[in-house]
Amino acid sequence: MPLSEIAQAQVRKKPLFYYGWVIVGVGFITLGSAFGVWYSFAVFILAIINEFGWSRAATSSIFSAFILSQSMMNLVTGHLQDRYGPRIVIPIGAVVLALALVLTSRSQSLWHFTLAYGVMAGSGVSLMGFASHSSFVPKWFERKRGLALGITMSGIGMGMLLLIPLVELWISTYGWRTAYLFLAGLILLLLGPLNLILARRSPQDINLRPDGDADADEDPQHKPGMRLTVVDAAWAAQQWTLPKALRTRRFWFLFLAFFFLAFADQGTLLHAVSVMVDHGLSRDRAAYYFGILGVAGSVGKIVMGYLSDRYGRERTNTLGIILAVSGIFCLMHAGGSPVVLPLLFALFFGLGYGAVAPLLPSVCADIFLGNSFGLIFATIAVGGGVGGAMGAYMAGFLRDLSGTYITPLSVFIGFLFVACLLIWLAAPRKVRRMVRNGG
Repeated sequence: MPLSEIAQAQVRKKPLFYYGWVIVGVGFITLGSAFGVWYSFAVFILAIINEFGWSRAATSSIFSAFILSQSMMNLVTGHLQDRYGPRIVIPIGAVVLALALVLTSRSQSLWHFTLAYGVMAGSGVSLMGFASHSSFVPKWFERKRGLALGITMSGIGMGMLLLIPLVELWISTYGWRTAYLFLAGLILLLLGPLNLILARRSPQDINLRPDGDADADEDPQHKPGMRLTVVDAAWAAQQWTLPKALRTRRFWFLFLAFFFLAFADQGTLLHAVSVMVDHGLSRDRAAYYFGILGVAGSVGKIVMGYLSDRYGRERTNTLGIILAVSGIFCLMHAGGSPVVLPLLFALFFGLGYGAVAPLLPSVCADIFLGNSFGLIFATIAVGGGVGGAMGAYMAGFLRDLSGTYITPLSVFIGFLFVACLLIWLAAPRKVRRMVRNGG
């Protein structure tokens, strides 16, 4: 056999260790840090209110601007990821986010916060966050797409577990301004170099196949237990572009599902600490339960991602919705049992909302995977940004009016069920689904 053919055969063999798991590990660390900045506003918000005396609605508007900024920036992020890949996009995001946090630490008025944290930090998180990773991680996996995305996105929960209590400690010890400087240093010195060195756009960039599989004709004995099968060949064969996707019902089902999910999830996450404080818990105790929620969210992302590969995206998402609704119900009545119910909220809601991170990219990839997937997913994610911004502001506004969070939490429960229905209507199982080999 000529040397060129020997080299080609060696490239196609299944590697001892698949580099896609390095991509997952780097994404885990990156998302944990970036979303630690995102969700840390849940503890910063009380310190900011105490210093400036702003209403919850006004202070929540900063976070709403943050979510809107990152969601609109997702359109740019998706295009940049499709064109340049994570080795360029994510380090740039780290620089933007670190600068934004430094400017936030110097803010003296509401518009300062809105510009520095709301607009700039939101843009930085977009470049290195959920939509950014959702643009390239699905390309590394087919059979294990849900699991891989679940592990990657579980970094979000780990960031909540480690950074939220740490940020609360920094705020109590050094003040909120210094705490933002500490976060800026973490983002700039850790995430930029890590992604510059290790990140890659797709397995084809390093002569690999998704999941690290060998070609079937090169390794006929390698037969995985599960395989991805195309149910709708005509749909899957389409070269999906954003204009073409916009003309389909499935796109708008997913757009609206993301809107309602983010409306409920982001509103709950931003105000969870405030709700528990309203029920009589101390701020540090509420931050502790919020950290537990982060752990449960990490577990939920991995477990729900794995289950979605085995049992389907729609059924797994329904399970996640039921758990999240149960958690919100516990939060609504947390004052009745200030130890048990906050803990159940953290566990149930964490497990349930954890399903969103691996499932939405997986569902979108099952339907629209292609060369323009990054931009298509980023556009769908705009729905989540708008919904998250509205949910966060609405909860604070209604709390100011009524003195209680009962009404917004009830709205969140209803919206979660609407999102569940929309995922069933999008029907990713009718385009691609996993089946057992020989089945």
